Amino acid sequence: MDQSNQWSANGSLVEEVLKPILYADIFDYPLTFDEIYKFLEFKTTPDEVQSLLDRAIENREIVFIDQFYSLAEKPHLVARRRERWLASQELWPKAIYYGRWVASLPFIRMVSVTGSLAVDNPRDGVDDIDFLIVTRPGRLWFCRALIILLVRWGHLRGVHLCPNYLLTENVLYFDDNNLFVAREMLQMIPLYGREFYLKMREINAWLTDYLPQGHGLNLEKINDQLSPLQNWFKKIGEFLLAGPIGDFIEKILQKIQITKHTRQAAKSGALDKVVFTADMCKGHYNSHNQKTMSAYRQRLQAHVINSKLPPTNGRLREVGSRE
Repeated sequence: MDQSNQWSANGSLVEEVLKPILYADIFDYPLTFDEIYKFLEFKTTPDEVQSLLDRAIENREIVFIDQFYSLAEKPHLVARRRERWLASQELWPKAIYYGRWVASLPFIRMVSVTGSLAVDNPRDGVDDIDFLIVTRPGRLWFCRALIILLVRWGHLRGVHLCPNYLLTENVLYFDDNNLFVAREMLQMIPLYGREFYLKMREINAWLTDYLPQGHGLNLEKINDQLSPLQNWFKKIGEFLLAGPIGDFIEKILQKIQITKHTRQAAKSGALDKVVFTADMCKGHYNSHNQKTMSAYRQRLQAHVINSKLPPTNGRLREVGSRE
């Protein structure tokens, strides 16, 4: 490769290393080196990334402050991230407390924190505690009814829980193979259900088509040991409701809740953004996926960066390779 082509390739890679920073900027969230490396959309090495980041700093595209990389025009976000980290430390004990009680419900197989809290970036007093929950097949809507009771209990105590994504063991594979889902899965923090978390990550190996360095697992907060009371409550519930009685209750609750939420989604114009089936309750009324990816594309365009969403044929581009 001659010098002009080498310069062009390096210039293109400098643009690529900005992508995680631009994505995180949607949420006013500057990144550490490790976070940038993890969320890069091309295969590379830490040394190469450091070189590219240094060049971006020289080009005055980004700044490096107190171990964080931010867009050059937004150095104030470093202080904001620290403030939100402090807010997250107050929310995590509540998320774990209620998450453990969700886990103690009959037929719950996995409980994970998603959304802003998963990355320690909640807006103080605004963001809910988002949960992704896996249940036994044939009991999703029964579980959801019990979870809503916990949501109301939390609300009375000033804690806002949002179990907006429930699915059964039958649908651990995500059909929406895209960058947004890949990032959400990589950021997800499981609290309970190690077996199902590992299975979910294993069968969604396509994640690394979008984020080649995204092999890490978030096991720091997972704990499958319930308290004696919680364990007793879970086992008794499953013993009593595993058979025909539970099937009957599930059938009624499924019909009532799907009818209710389908009507609500239609009224709010979000019918194409939600999924209500026997195996899935995906109540994302606000189109967070679409809004995030639209904002991401706008930032890429503003910085004159070529967007490849999704990646062509799922191929991973090696640093310095010719295409």
